[in-house]
Amino acid sequence: MNQRRGILVAGGLMLALAATVWAVDDPWVVPARSAKKANPVAADDQSLATGKALYTAQCLSCHGNSGVGDGPAAKALEKNPGDLSKAKMWEQTDGELFWKITTGRKPMPAFETLTTEEQRWQIVNYVRTLAPKPAPSTSQPTK
Repeated sequence: MNQRRGILVAGGLMLALAATVWAVDDPWVVPARSAKKANPVAADDQSLATGKALYTAQCLSCHGNSGVGDGPAAKALEKNPGDLSKAKMWEQTDGELFWKITTGRKPMPAFETLTTEEQRWQIVNYVRTLAPKPAPSTSQPTK
């Protein structure tokens, strides 16, 4: 009986560990075709102003004023909304960001029916202003 209970406990611990690893390592993979999609909306003053207004109305409650993920509704979420202010945001294409905004992923809703396509591109343009562009690499290639 003790051996059976030990096996059950070990199995339960392995499931808990697997769930923890899955939650931490849960990449949001974007289809390659969507990732390559070019942003048709110029990041001009008008687009950025509209994107900021849309972000404030639709995104700020979870992502926060500066995109850190500390909005007033973030505490109630089961999952951190993510930090949009990190330079690593520039590792994603505009197409990837657009796809994520369009399709959503729990707890983030899909914005496909809440906003127009142009508005989602404007949000992408604004979100880009929250993260500093990474400094150009100054390292010399090795010979």
